Amino acid sequence: MVVENDLNEFKLKPMKCELNFLSKSDGSAILSQGQTVAVVSVNGPLDIKTQSQNPYNSTLEVLFCSKIGRTSVADRCKENVIRQTCEAAILGSLYPRTGITVTVQELEDYGGLLACCLNCTCLALLNSGVSMQYLFAAVSCVVDERGDVVLDPTEQALATARARLTFVFDNRDKSLVTFFTDGTFSRDTQKEALERCRAASDLIFGFYRSIVGKYSNVI
Repeated sequence: MVVENDLNEFKLKPMKCELNFLSKSDGSAILSQGQTVAVVSVNGPLDIKTQSQNPYNSTLEVLFCSKIGRTSVADRCKENVIRQTCEAAILGSLYPRTGITVTVQELEDYGGLLACCLNCTCLALLNSGVSMQYLFAAVSCVVDERGDVVLDPTEQALATARARLTFVFDNRDKSLVTFFTDGTFSRDTQKEALERCRAASDLIFGFYRSIVGKYSNVI
């Protein structure tokens, strides 16, 4: 079952999603934002080796697999952002001495890959049934050559951008969970980008609700 939505109202790329995409995982999702596509699988909570156990919390492992297969510093940065975001959202204290593994696979990157991976991860966690204290949504933007903020940029816009920014918000009060930036920009530009991405996150959360609602009706 593929669920799609058109987010042109806020100049975001159309999104399509399918849950339960992988049969051998506790939760999975494939998500496209425009032509950018990611697949995420979640396994756990599972028993892990004693030396890796945390007596008070679950142990989260995030693996990012690029399309080309080789690991780069940029891939490790993506893993770190995704792991920090998931650790803040998952109620790990409910699963002490266990492990949760999140595997993120890049399929296509035409701009906004990190945001797509984060949103796909949230959907896969929802599908897995892991308890979370909130949902999270990521929105990317760039600062172009003129200093304007452009939401959900294309590959062409990214190539000429002065800066790239990705913000992650929770669904309770739209608080900033984490963010990743690259490039140079003014403080005022950062504030503008933050507020525009915060407003756009409402559409992402609305997309989540439509997916969960349609899958619940099928079940």
